[in-house]
Amino acid sequence: MWDLIALAAGIGFGLMGLTAYIKTNLEARRDAKGYRHRIEELERIARSGQRIDPRVLIKEEKSLIDSAKHEIWILGINALGVFHESFENIISLMERGGKVRILLLDPESEAFKRREEKEEGTGKEKSGRLKAEYIASVAYCKDIVHLSNKKDALELRVYTEVPTVALLVADAKDDTGIIHINEYSAELTRGYAGVHRYITRKLQTDAFPQWVEKHEVLWDNAKKVVL
Repeated sequence: MWDLIALAAGIGFGLMGLTAYIKTNLEARRDAKGYRHRIEELERIARSGQRIDPRVLIKEEKSLIDSAKHEIWILGINALGVFHESFENIISLMERGGKVRILLLDPESEAFKRREEKEEGTGKEKSGRLKAEYIASVAYCKDIVHLSNKKDALELRVYTEVPTVALLVADAKDDTGIIHINEYSAELTRGYAGVHRYITRKLQTDAFPQWVEKHEVLWDNAKKVVL
């Protein structure tokens, strides 16, 4: 009888040991997988930047404009969201001596017409929203210039290329430069609904100059709008 009890106890302790071994092994694998995931995420951030939570996007845009020491660049289809939410922040930057460069999609271009069809439909379905937003953005620019009393501090141009991205750039030529990026999705109708992320000149040393150059090429080929 005692032999049977000893055998049962031995089996029990053996199963407990095996269970503990399996549990420890699984936990180690899980930890290793989690570690690899964190490394991959850090590598992704190093290449393409940190994603911005949509819930704090407006706050982040305001913060970027407030942090600018010299200049901000705004690139978009009409950039109305930035003007509406950060109107006072842009004025404050100009009052501090900062400059503002704005690139909007030319409402007379073929690219604009195609964007209207994508967002609004065709014929009687068209609401005219995009053109109304462009007109509103120009009005914002005029008000910003008037209220800041800094006519030469803001320049507006329009481009004709198919829009693929919206940018908000602070101090592009400085070591402290930051770029907010919203690459337009082919699946989503509205550009602003895509994924937002930011990069810095210090961390994304390869990507940052490429985005600056992309903006510069658009700017150099764009048409100036008299305000």
